[in-house]
Amino acid sequence: MPAAFPHQYEVSLKWTDTDRSDITAGDRPVIGGGSPPQFDGQDPARWSPEHLLLAALGQCLMLTWISLNKRSAIPLKGWESTSSSTLDKTREGLVFTALKVHIRLKTDADRVEEARRLLLTAKKYCIIANSLKTPVDSEFEVVAG
Repeated sequence: MPAAFPHQYEVSLKWTDTDRSDITAGDRPVIGGGSPPQFDGQDPARWSPEHLLLAALGQCLMLTWISLNKRSAIPLKGWESTSSSTLDKTREGLVFTALKVHIRLKTDADRVEEARRLLLTAKKYCIIANSLKTPVDSEFEVVAG
């Protein structure tokens, strides 16, 4: 690890109008946030908390794989992922009852199985997946490319 633990992170949110906000963190680009259409969101182009969670999950899995791969040096020739969720009413209130990630990774033909095993390890160590109450269902497709 390049930095000692514990790591600290901070994000700021500023209400702009109605259900819209601007999300900032240091010098990073501003992210326009808001409610999704399912919750009567006024601007469907804004990033909802639900979409940001799925983006964080997908990116965390990718970056964890890349970090773990520094030792193995498996050629990464392509990475695409799609994350989806189901939000439903439960006894505990509204919760994600299903989270799923589909990853399609391209690598050299002779490294496909090794890349697949490393995906399983990345899922095990993904900080975002490990922090969620609902288990993440994963579907991995590793192909030669």
